[in-house]
Amino acid sequence: MKQRRAMTLVEITIGFAILTAISAFFISFMTASSKEISFSADHFNAMVLSQKVSEDLLEEIALNPYGLETLGIDETIKSKHDVVDGSSVFFSFIEDRNEPWGLIEPAKDGMINSSMQPLYDSVKKFKFGVSGSRLAKTGDHEDRNLVACSIDFSWSAKTGKGSYNNSFDLFSPVSAKKVSLGVSLNEAEIDARIPAEVYMRPAQTVGELATAIGENVEAILAVGRISLISRDFINSQFYRDAKEKIKGLLAKLSTLPPEETEEIFETRLQLAKTWYELAKVCFQIVSYLEPHFATLQLQGKFDGSSGSGFNPISFQQNLMSVRIIYEYFVGSIVQARYYYYLLLGPDMVALKGNKAQMQIIQKLIDIYRVTSILPTRPQGMSEYRSFLERVHALSVNRNPFLNRMVNHELKLVGNRKNWLEHYPNLARIDDMVAGKMPGVLAFIKARTVGMLTN
Repeated sequence: MKQRRAMTLVEITIGFAILTAISAFFISFMTASSKEISFSADHFNAMVLSQKVSEDLLEEIALNPYGLETLGIDETIKSKHDVVDGSSVFFSFIEDRNEPWGLIEPAKDGMINSSMQPLYDSVKKFKFGVSGSRLAKTGDHEDRNLVACSIDFSWSAKTGKGSYNNSFDLFSPVSAKKVSLGVSLNEAEIDARIPAEVYMRPAQTVGELATAIGENVEAILAVGRISLISRDFINSQFYRDAKEKIKGLLAKLSTLPPEETEEIFETRLQLAKTWYELAKVCFQIVSYLEPHFATLQLQGKFDGSSGSGFNPISFQQNLMSVRIIYEYFVGSIVQARYYYYLLLGPDMVALKGNKAQMQIIQKLIDIYRVTSILPTRPQGMSEYRSFLERVHALSVNRNPFLNRMVNHELKLVGNRKNWLEHYPNLARIDDMVAGKMPGVLAFIKARTVGMLTN
């Protein structure tokens, strides 16, 4: 019978040594894995928090092109903020946790504080800073409409110091739109019609016509384009359809019972859109024609015998068409404002919700800006201020993005020159309606009367 041999002390010692080595390796592996998991978790949290800040910046700038200015952000990171305890506006409106419901008060329920566990413990270590600037500081270059943003997160943990950066560009238009009616007009075709339809000389070109009547080409083109474009628009299918559509929508609206809120909303919205589109096209036409009036004014046309060779009665009618087109622009933009404003009634908001309400408010702000600069509406600026104050009251502790934008706008309108410099498209409209059109309208009035009496 074979006997078992007992383990010697040396064998036991070697066995323990091997076990200890394996255990040490396992513990070291587990510790390293734990640290790696912890580091990865921190890095992932930093990514999530950075995404939240970037989404807030996107919403801020979508609402207000000067959102960085409103937030006090520039091209340098001045200081870093904690994520917790309301240190930053980006983490001050997280959750509505206390009465009165529907209002988030950052000092009470909006921030991440120690009562929000385990979230608080997982993010309290993070600090972050935000920087941003326009790619082009001044001028009319397309890069002026791009904002370069950078978000830098950092944290300290047992695993050491960590950092995460998120850089991106946002579209934030502040330069003037390059829009011209000439793009959609066939000027060569219009100019070819001028001899026959304005001067009753179908066999001649504009150059031959100028020689025949002793007039310069610029004046002939100015008279011809004013005549044909204004006449064409008044007789256009677009103009007739817009008026008929408005008439039909108004008739429909008058028959809708109050309980038909969905149908009332859609009808008012269509009215607002139709009026706005009509205003936009009318403005494009008078903007295109204004330089042609400037040409006639500079050359002193229609004083005495100058500017002859066409039917003065016909031209008077065309000049009056220009006045009608301008008055349609003014009236249509006011009507568009009225019907958009009706969509903010309590029953309309309850039907469509806050998102639709925000879209309508944004549209109304654009329209109120225009009506506030109309010379024929001296109360326009006070109406705009009143609207902004109502939106401010609506947005306090409900919509921080809108609230900051309105506060910024209320400061801007206190300095008209600075306000217009912030909005070049509005400045262009102001230059037209307040700077140039009064002279055009006076020219129309004086010269049409003069043509009839000479």
